[in-house]
Amino acid sequence: MEEWKPRGRDVVIGGVPWLARIADKARAKADGTIGDYIYPCPIDQRFLAEAGLSAEDFMNLATSAKTDDELVTAFLEKSKRKDWSSFQP
Repeated sequence: MEEWKPRGRDVVIGGVPWLARIADKARAKADGTIGDYIYPCPIDQRFLAEAGLSAEDFMNLATSAKTDDELVTAFLEKSKRKDWSSFQP
């Protein structure tokens, strides 16, 4: 069986860098399948701080979203930061 991996650092969804990767890790943490990955890692923590969300709140948001489009919409509604184009993971 292949080890689980989150989407890559370079994947951008909805114009938000890091969102796909952190969502994959949050969902895996909730499912108990995260393995050796860390949620929230230091980059996750910086991302969440800029969004104004706790790790727990983001995990709830990520696990509730059924699709990437739902995730992006819910995240941007709750995020304090609206323009993520300059975010560098």
